[in-house]
Amino acid sequence: MLPPELRAARLAYAESLFRSGGEVSITARVDRAYRNAAGVLILVELKTRHAHRSHWSDVIELSAQRVAVMGQTGQAVARHAYVLTQTPGGRRSAIHRVELMATEDVMALALRRESLLRGSKEAHRTREPRLCRTCPFVVECGWPRSSLLDR
Repeated sequence: MLPPELRAARLAYAESLFRSGGEVSITARVDRAYRNAAGVLILVELKTRHAHRSHWSDVIELSAQRVAVMGQTGQAVARHAYVLTQTPGGRRSAIHRVELMATEDVMALALRRESLLRGSKEAHRTREPRLCRTCPFVVECGWPRSSLLDR
């Protein structure tokens, strides 16, 4: 199932790896990229989930894909993309249009990640305590209080 905008588009890339150049190299694997009649690529990310919704992590992932594709190919990539979700077993699916981050914001995020990995910057605690339940660093972090983890 494709969104109406992509039904007449041609599949340009499937399961393809791209790498941008520049100050920080962004490498990303694209699930699908369709070329519309105007020659612009539109990215599609395929996800299997129990709930039909897009997440901020999808926006980040697709934004990084956009930067990598443009950086390697020089082709125009739309500022929006689609997340296609299906339930486990593939019985139901849904389409979610997302607006992508600006290239400068993707680069800033990549630079911050590198600084964190180098240890030159410290990480901040999440504003979403529920994410701590699956974090492998929750004991070292000490946040949130263990009572939040038991919920």
